[in-house]
Amino acid sequence: MVLLCMISARNYAKFVLSFFVVGFSLFLVFSLFSGLKKKAFQGLGLDDAQEAEVRIQKLSFVQTETGLVSWSLDASEADLTEKGRKALLKNVSVTIPYGDQQQLFLKGDEGAVDTENKAFSLWKRTGLMTVELEKGYTLHTRGLQWHEAEREIVSQGEARITGTRIEIHGNSLRVSVDRQEMVVIGDVQALVH
Repeated sequence: MVLLCMISARNYAKFVLSFFVVGFSLFLVFSLFSGLKKKAFQGLGLDDAQEAEVRIQKLSFVQTETGLVSWSLDASEADLTEKGRKALLKNVSVTIPYGDQQQLFLKGDEGAVDTENKAFSLWKRTGLMTVELEKGYTLHTRGLQWHEAEREIVSQGEARITGTRIEIHGNSLRVSVDRQEMVVIGDVQALVH
């Protein structure tokens, strides 16, 4: 009788272990294939530059919060819509001040700004944007969005961070500018050299 209970317990343990191994394998396969889908860049909702009410050359815009500069933007060209609250931009550079007189510089081939929501996005037509971060790190991604309330930059699509001895890949990245924190999200891989 004791031998029969030991055999049943051993078979039950094998069943449970097999169930977890198969379930984990299915999860990994699903994660791999869902991570392979390429996401199109999601901008600020400016679908068509032909809806522009005004086209201007050399736009400069400064966003302030309680009298302090939150970020400033320069573009070589802008198509303004909805009475100037949104703009589709070309050759865009953004400066974000933070900390003790430090600045983060972003640059994209195209971008969009929504002055009502105090948001902007930048992207490259081809290749990846590179953003120099503190302590020798560089961010590589196709596009970025600024979230004013959190003062965060969020990558649109895949992101890669490189440093002197490390390389990190992920499906997305969130950078908290003021806290100087980076969070890599989804299918994260890290290589240490």
